[in-house]
Amino acid sequence: MPTRRSCCPSDGLPGGGPPPDAAGEATPHHPAPPDPPAAEPNRFGLLLRRHRTDTGLTIEELAAASRISVRAISDMERGRSRVPQRRTVEALVRALDLPDGAATALRETARAGRRVTRTAPTMAPPRTVADFTGRHDELRWLGELVARSAEPPDRPGTPVVAVVSGPPGLGKTALMVQAAARYAESFPDGVLFVDLRGLDADPPRPDDLLLRLLTTLGVEEAGVPGDEHARSARYRALLRDRRILLLLDNAADEAQVRPLLPGAGGTMTIVTSRRALAGLEAVERLSLPTLTGGEAVALLHRIIGPDRATAEPDATLLGLVRACGHLPLALRIAGNRLLSRPDWSVAYLLRRLADQDDRLDLLVAGDLQIAAPFMLSYRQLSVAAARTFRRLSLVPGPDAGLDLAAQAAGLGVRETETALEELAELGLLQPATDGRYRFHDLMRLFARARLAAEESAQARRDSENRVVTWLLDTAVAAGRWFEPGHTGGSGHGPASAEEAGRWIEQESRNWLGALRAAFAAGRHAEVTAVADAMHWFSDRWTHWRNWLEVYQMSAASAEALGDPRGQAVHLNYVSWAYSTCAMRPDLAEAPAREALRLATAVADLDQQGWAWTYLGTAARRRGDATEAQAAAGRALPFLDAAGDRDGYAQALSLLAGSLAQAGRHREAITHYRRLEALLTDPDRAPSPQVGDLTAGHLHLNVGLSLLALRRWAAAATSLRVALPLLQRAGVRQSEARCRYGLGGALARLGRVDEARGELRRALRIARQVGSTDLVDQALGRLAELGSPAGRRVS
Repeated sequence: MPTRRSCCPSDGLPGGGPPPDAAGEATPHHPAPPDPPAAEPNRFGLLLRRHRTDTGLTIEELAAASRISVRAISDMERGRSRVPQRRTVEALVRALDLPDGAATALRETARAGRRVTRTAPTMAPPRTVADFTGRHDELRWLGELVARSAEPPDRPGTPVVAVVSGPPGLGKTALMVQAAARYAESFPDGVLFVDLRGLDADPPRPDDLLLRLLTTLGVEEAGVPGDEHARSARYRALLRDRRILLLLDNAADEAQVRPLLPGAGGTMTIVTSRRALAGLEAVERLSLPTLTGGEAVALLHRIIGPDRATAEPDATLLGLVRACGHLPLALRIAGNRLLSRPDWSVAYLLRRLADQDDRLDLLVAGDLQIAAPFMLSYRQLSVAAARTFRRLSLVPGPDAGLDLAAQAAGLGVRETETALEELAELGLLQPATDGRYRFHDLMRLFARARLAAEESAQARRDSENRVVTWLLDTAVAAGRWFEPGHTGGSGHGPASAEEAGRWIEQESRNWLGALRAAFAAGRHAEVTAVADAMHWFSDRWTHWRNWLEVYQMSAASAEALGDPRGQAVHLNYVSWAYSTCAMRPDLAEAPAREALRLATAVADLDQQGWAWTYLGTAARRRGDATEAQAAAGRALPFLDAAGDRDGYAQALSLLAGSLAQAGRHREAITHYRRLEALLTDPDRAPSPQVGDLTAGHLHLNVGLSLLALRRWAAAATSLRVALPLLQRAGVRQSEARCRYGLGGALARLGRVDEARGELRRALRIARQVGSTDLVDQALGRLAELGSPAGRRVS
């Protein structure tokens, strides 16, 4: 049968080697050797028959003892089948109980027969990539499977099948071919490579593929059964006594692959696909990741040459790696472009790639282009999935949940969920944690390009506006769960405070992106509404780095709206963010002073009180306890007169904290007890949301003051009271401080094991929230305790 040739390498592999024909076969490395002459004696078969008859065994008895089929033994003895592989010979040796000399002779005869009669059934894989780099863990994993596939015949198992899946451009085919080159010697019966062409409009059917495989394995085409099931059975029978490495590249789906998998024996199969092929049973799976930074830089070194690579700063090479999304195909294209432009520096190419709108157009080198494999997958999509794919590029953040994706797509939740699964199955989206999905960076650019090419400007604006509005509305609904006096949901957004907090954190980059878009579009009332709603939650999540930007935008929006009181409110938030989040108390005074001026001008007692509170907070952060006390004293009368119970509690806490900072711990504890009494006074107590958080910090600070007074037992008691309150409030930084203090108190009380446990927990949380000072302190205290466990966590 004549072959039809194709010039398209699989999965973006450069130098694709011998191309596949219409049924997926590749041209062999070399033609199969001719059958041995008819006069050639069947030495192995004759010797096997002699040993069997000498021992008095029938074929049936030898089959039962060796676990080799009657038909296989009969065919071997009559010379009608190829010489068996090594493990089959060993099974026969054991079953016949041959003495050492006879066993050696039978083995040597089989080995000689394999050299003469082996048909080398290879559909040749593409050539290996000379500068293949990295993938050490993946190749080691495949090597372990190769070893497992060589189980002795007395312990036969299910043939090993490895499925390697992932998005386009990752080098799945290159990995498969590299593995074949590395482990080929473990498969004496050859290597079969089949390009299943799973992204063709009409991929080869299993019966056509089986026809090509059977004829390659030596079956005359006229003798191939016409029925697919019969072909599959014949094919599996042929593989049962052979040890072949079967490479099935670029699979379309499970239905195409399943009839091609061996049923028994030592053949190992590696399948690559953009789909996960989750329906295949009893297979080993590898979801291929992008290259690590080190692997990607090493690949660039090998492509462009060490002299040119070492002349570039490491930061520039890493920048190019990031611009290429750590994808091997993109890195090869970029490297090839540099080779074809010797006058270009890496920095110059990197500057050109910085323009996201042009990046895909620039990642082209000859017939290699990064968008081409993406387009092959995109063309497989249903209408709903393609629409979802395009419009998800409008989501501001790196990932999205189901509800946000539905808003972007303009589809129902159920239809969107089906579309997302389809996109993930084809590798166009990557499943993230908690039911979320994310784009690879280059895939997002491709989706954005398809959106611009296939949808009208009005449709794009409508979808983007729907995303921004939904994010802002939901952010307001979520933030209000933490406002003083909030009594329940509004029917829109999260249904509980716990769900609201989770949403704010998970969608933080999305709602922040929507806030930026609204601010740029002059939607100032929405910007201030989001900032107002988020204000009380921000006290619980102080380590988020973007609160300063949120409140700077809201203060500017309030000014644009001509609202001096609102501007005072949001400038106070800016001051808080400088002191508490950005750790720049030196910059916190100016916005608080301006808020005080505006609040005084409009006679707003409440905001005057808050301005003095934030001035005191800034002073305390700067280490000026005296000025902090004075500011707290100025704040209290304003907040009391305004009837702001929440603000009054915060100012009183500031006063006590500034006294503790000055070393006046007994006075500080007195004021903290005052605050504790206020929290239980129904006429003066702040709202429950604020009261619980304030109580947690109150007991934390009392505990820290007691530590300073060396009252270890009392300190431990107070910190134990604070801990569950802070945990319930979700204030991770304060929880870490509490556990660190408790560890110190327990150590002083001689309860060293308990102390180590608390210090390790404090260290873990501090690392999560980025509190470097506390990390160092916890490591130092653990080292003082001389704990091996302490050294491990460092």
